[in-house]
Amino acid sequence: MRFLFPFLLAFLAPLPLPAAQAAAPAAAPPLPPAQAPLHPPHDRWIRIPAGEFILRAFPAAPYPDPSRARGYTYQGRFYSAAAHYRDSTVGIFIPRGYRRALRVNYIIHFHGWNNHVARVLRRYRLPEQVAAARANAILLVPQGPYDAPDSGEGKLSHRPGDFALLLRQITAWLRRQGILRTRRIGEILLSAHSGGYHGAAQSLAIGGLADRVRQVMLFDAAYGGLPAFAGWMQAGRHRRFVSVFTDDTIAGNVRLMAAFQAAQIRFRVLRSAGLNRALARHHGRWRWNGARAIFLYTPHLPHDLTLQDRGYFRLFLAAAHLPRVRGSR
Repeated sequence: MRFLFPFLLAFLAPLPLPAAQAAAPAAAPPLPPAQAPLHPPHDRWIRIPAGEFILRAFPAAPYPDPSRARGYTYQGRFYSAAAHYRDSTVGIFIPRGYRRALRVNYIIHFHGWNNHVARVLRRYRLPEQVAAARANAILLVPQGPYDAPDSGEGKLSHRPGDFALLLRQITAWLRRQGILRTRRIGEILLSAHSGGYHGAAQSLAIGGLADRVRQVMLFDAAYGGLPAFAGWMQAGRHRRFVSVFTDDTIAGNVRLMAAFQAAQIRFRVLRSAGLNRALARHHGRWRWNGARAIFLYTPHLPHDLTLQDRGYFRLFLAAAHLPRVRGSR
């Protein structure tokens, strides 16, 4: 730790705003406008240029759950169970060109505070980014606390194996729909924005499928769950970790770096300009080059834009090197 801090103090020192802005162009081609409707109906497949998606309830989804049966209070405001902790929706997106295989690969994204699935799909351009990454994987977005300032993930937080149960329920339903031919779960990518860290961490700690997770991506989400992320990385040498962070989560990211350093896990720390130089050398694609983790410091990128503003979700999803959809080179 004592070797890490002097470097980080110099590296994370604020740049003058004009210089930082000039050195940080977009990391990827601009995304198309949001395609998902703002208020989509439930239980009906909706086609968009990027693919198709559906909002559907599943029994093993985080809520309802006894942990919030009496609601939740934050900073003096009460959030009732009926309004905020009864929604068992999971958003499912299948990219255009998806190929059925012997195993199904999943991308699971845990949203942050004060949000709900339909808004998350649209605001953060998740369907468009999955499609742009050309990954042959299905995106799942489970509903956490509905429009509430809460990181609790209900069943996923405290029921061992519930994460695996949820994925098995979704896989079985997709098979009955004729979308899949298999019940076998392949590789998993976990993503979390902001307060979604708890869902990702608990999925690794007690979810029952940690050995299937290939990559974890945090978007300004290193507020907690750090032992779960560090322990998961230490348990497998082919695992990858990404953290895109602003000043809001410097402390958590430094602790993760220290844990990785102690475990001799090689990582890189970059600013946006450094990332852009690396991308320029490899035709816009991220190359790990021996590192297993990247910490991307974006001090002038607002907290709520870390997924979509520069296409970082797409960029690092593509870097996971999952099988590609039909029509990909």
